[in-house]
Amino acid sequence: MSRRKPEQAPRAPLAKKGAERAVLQMRKSEKTRADLLRAAEMIFARDGFEACRIEDIAAAAGRSRGAFYANFASKTAVFLALRTLAQQRHARAVRERVQGIEDEETRYRALIGYIVEQIHDVQTQLLQIEFKLFALRHPERQAELAEMHLEASTSVNRQELSDLFPEKTKRQKEIRCSTLEIEALLEGFALNARFSPKDLDEERIQAIVPQLMAQIFHRMESVS
Repeated sequence: MSRRKPEQAPRAPLAKKGAERAVLQMRKSEKTRADLLRAAEMIFARDGFEACRIEDIAAAAGRSRGAFYANFASKTAVFLALRTLAQQRHARAVRERVQGIEDEETRYRALIGYIVEQIHDVQTQLLQIEFKLFALRHPERQAELAEMHLEASTSVNRQELSDLFPEKTKRQKEIRCSTLEIEALLEGFALNARFSPKDLDEERIQAIVPQLMAQIFHRMESVS
């Protein structure tokens, strides 16, 4: 009498196994990218944009130089990815700050108050200044870097905040100009308050910056 062979567990379809491997690979890639971004943020803050080396970012993330280039084309690409993440955080914070406020003027006062607070994020403001100085030192790339920077600065706000401030999202050229004006305020005050804190103190910042911001927003209103 022939013995029956023990039943074998049915094999998972090859397509299912392939899908599982793809999901695992995607999660691995996402973790690698996140690790590289965290390391880049730390190295940028420590060394500055121009002095920061790709090798140092990869090493701090526990990854190879090849892993870095598999995720980012350049140091500039990492910086802009970090800027986009920061803009997303800011957009969420603004939304939380103004959500439910119906009166437009009150909404804008809340927005201006939030922006003024960002002056005290000195590390971020100084790093942005460094990035712009890097572009100025490399005039052959200046136009390209400026465009990439502005796109990273404005795209998130267009997507995340257009429903809260619909009247201010119609004229893209005006949005770009106003973005640079706001950055000029933030970076300039952050730099000079750090340079001479006894003269440009918190009281002075709170008194003058909201007035300047209000002028920017009121002009935007006049051209919308």
